[in-house]
Parts: sequence; structure tokens; C-alpha cells
Amino acid sequence: AAYRGKAVKLREWEIGWNDSLSVGVAEIDAEHRQFVGRINELNQAIVECKDKATVERLLDLMLMEASHHFWHEQQLLALWKYPGRADHAAKHAQLTAQFERVMKAFERADVSFTWALKGLYIKQLLVDHLLKEDMKYRDFLRTQKNPIQATGASTSARERAPATA
Repeated sequence: AAYRGKAVKLREWEIGWNDSLSVGVAEIDAEHRQFVGRINELNQAIVECKDKATVERLLDLMLMEASHHFWHEQQLLALWKYPGRADHAAKHAQLTAQFERVMKAFERADVSFTWALKGLYIKQLLVDHLLKEDMKYRDFLRTQKNPIQATGASTSARERAPATA
């Protein structure tokens, strides 16, 4: 069933991208679409009862990409002089700490049900952040006179992004 202003559920576990998830910045939307794809991969692996190593690889990849994305987004928020950028950065730090705790618990877990719950929890944290926190700066950018100029200037921030391993 489709929802207005929410992610579209294709299957119970699958998230579909729609315009309500867009922040209006092409490169950030592309990263968010990538997250949605990773979340769907993770959910599919859990639903199909894939082995722990497969789920762990997907979680690691999602968290590595999240770390890079958080850095990139914070660079852009500073460039745009977004007034809520300190709070947004604090939310990123909170999420990162939560991810690290969940990954440690995941690594210790032997029961597939337990690590499936950990994977789903991380997915929910990322979705909640996108739907709540990222929409705040989307609304800010919509009030700016020339947001396209701000997005065009972000290329240099992307080029300075740290390499992810």
C-alpha cells in the first residue's frame, strides 16, 4: 500500500523510493537512494535467512556508506550555513554510536533471530533519520533564494571526502 509522505511499502520488508523522501539535492538524494537499496538488500537477506556472514557484510557496507554520507552531508550543511547543522551533526554522532553498539552485539550473537533484530534496528534508525532529521534541512533549503547554487558548490566538498575502505 502506498502512503502519502512515507516510504512506499512494496513488500512488508521492502522500502520504495518516492519524491516524499527527496531533500531536493541530487547528490544527497542519490546517497539516500543508495541507503534505501542497501536497506532492501539487508531486509532481503534477513527474510531469506542468509548466513550471519552475509548479513554482517551488508551491515558493514551500509554503516561504512552511512559514515561517508554523514561526513558529506555535514560538509554541505556547513557550506549552506544551515542553522541546525550542529544539532544535525550531533544526531549523526548519536547514530554512529548506536551503530557501533549494535554491531558489537551482532558480532557476539549466535542466534539468527537476534542478529536479524539488530539488522532491522539499524535499518529503522537510518529510515527514521532520513524521514525526520533530513527533512528539516530540506525545508530550510526550500526557503533559500538560490538553493541550486548551493548544491552546485557541493562538488568540492565531495571531492574532499575521505576515502572509505
